[in-house]
Amino acid sequence: MGAGLLGYTIRRLLWAIPVLFAVSIIVFYLLRLAPSDPVDAILGRNYYTEEQAQRLREKYGYDEPIHIQYIKYMKNLFQGDPGLSVKHRDFDLTEYLLPKIWVSTQLNFWALLITFTVGIPVGIYAAMARGTFVDPLTIGSWLTLDAIPTFVLAPIVQWLFILKFGIFGLTYEGVYSANMLLPILVTALPGVAGVARLMRASVIGVLGEDYVRTARAKGLRQSTIVFTHITRNALLPMVTVIGLSLPGITAGSLFVENAFGIPGIGPTAFEAAITPDYDVMLALVLFGSVLFVLANVVVDVVYGFIDPRVRVGRARG
Repeated sequence: MGAGLLGYTIRRLLWAIPVLFAVSIIVFYLLRLAPSDPVDAILGRNYYTEEQAQRLREKYGYDEPIHIQYIKYMKNLFQGDPGLSVKHRDFDLTEYLLPKIWVSTQLNFWALLITFTVGIPVGIYAAMARGTFVDPLTIGSWLTLDAIPTFVLAPIVQWLFILKFGIFGLTYEGVYSANMLLPILVTALPGVAGVARLMRASVIGVLGEDYVRTARAKGLRQSTIVFTHITRNALLPMVTVIGLSLPGITAGSLFVENAFGIPGIGPTAFEAAITPDYDVMLALVLFGSVLFVLANVVVDVVYGFIDPRVRVGRARG
């Protein structure tokens, strides 16, 4: 890594610190300024008394000024304590959430890999067939699949491949069991259309460049032109899409995980929003924010590595 790229990376990381600090303040204050507080959720309507509520507020520090609560929360967070779960007070919140996040991450990683592995070649194929019926037929077929909501698609594939043909089972036996192929495909395949359309547009933009015409004028084979000159340059915009998609693999898939009985973070996050489980929501939002900001930094650094003009332009800006 050159000195210029190293300095650019350090600057981007330093900019990420105030962004994350601002996000943590906004999210914390929004949750704490809600009409109810964590004590209301802990006691519930049936067991709520003002005396018990006051005792719990004093115990957990909810009676203190909100800025003091924020400082204490961030101090505990840096020490590895993200707070207290309303519904699961007997469990350490980190030990409760991390296994579920890990399950969702593995599921969505393979789904994302399939989405881009299929979507990029489909987009290239459609772009090279521009002007023929193959182009709209290819993109339209994937858009049809994308138009089917997940909560509709999941029961259909379950009925077809589990009940009708008996190829897969419905029991969750781990992320790398054969039964996980269906939820991975249900998560992955609808997203192919978006990747294919973006790749198609990028390839079409590259087709008109001078170096492509020069390569054709030299008599190079079509496969060489497509893979060496067109695809390589058309993939640059995909760096942003791939980079910003990576944080999403930890978010879970509510409908897929519910439908297939997968113990991921999707149903847990939904449950936290309904309860409401304030510290669980806060921990998940902050975790996602950190990943998203870091993904932006990584994308910028990768762009700076690929094209030095990016970091020079940003530095001047």
